[in-house]
Amino acid sequence: MLTLPLILLLFLVVWKFKSIFQKYSIVLYVSFTIISIVSVFFINVSIFLPFKMGYLGLAFIYVVMLVGALPKKSKQTKENPIRRDYSILGFITITPHALYYILQNASGEQNPIIFGVIAYVVMIPLFITSFRTVRHKMKESNWKKLQKLAYVVYISLFIHLIMNSSGINLILYVVLFSFYFVLKILDIYKKTRVKISFNQELPS
Repeated sequence: MLTLPLILLLFLVVWKFKSIFQKYSIVLYVSFTIISIVSVFFINVSIFLPFKMGYLGLAFIYVVMLVGALPKKSKQTKENPIRRDYSILGFITITPHALYYILQNASGEQNPIIFGVIAYVVMIPLFITSFRTVRHKMKESNWKKLQKLAYVVYISLFIHLIMNSSGINLILYVVLFSFYFVLKILDIYKKTRVKISFNQELPS
């Protein structure tokens, strides 16, 4: 249940404190990277539970998902700096969780993590190309095509969560992802309608 309050907290940051990311993004990247590395070595310490279980990383990623699916006129939608920063921080903070369970499986434990591994591997190029210096070296069209891999991440994450959750957590993840999928479908539908309407208005 830690995921939900973390999501709400991160949305609060989007609304009220986004200037912090514009001014101190590098500091935040480095700080979260250090904390994530430390959590790997002290993974069973309770304070690092959000890293071990992936709650914090998932919260970052979910906000990125949801902001991308919100209506265009929404105040917080398409906050590109926030989406970029949250994508980067999401990958950084979910890495301890991924490494922990990959190593657990490698040592003989049988956890259904295949879709989690798929999501994590696909996130790697998305993470790298989220940095301005890398993105500016790419063609805009190629970068946009690459970003479509995010949907592979979202679907793989959803399946991973369904396979590895039960009780209230399972219900929570179904509700959260269903809400996202509905918003995204509506967003695609509206875009399609606008495009069709625009084409019909063009002179033949």
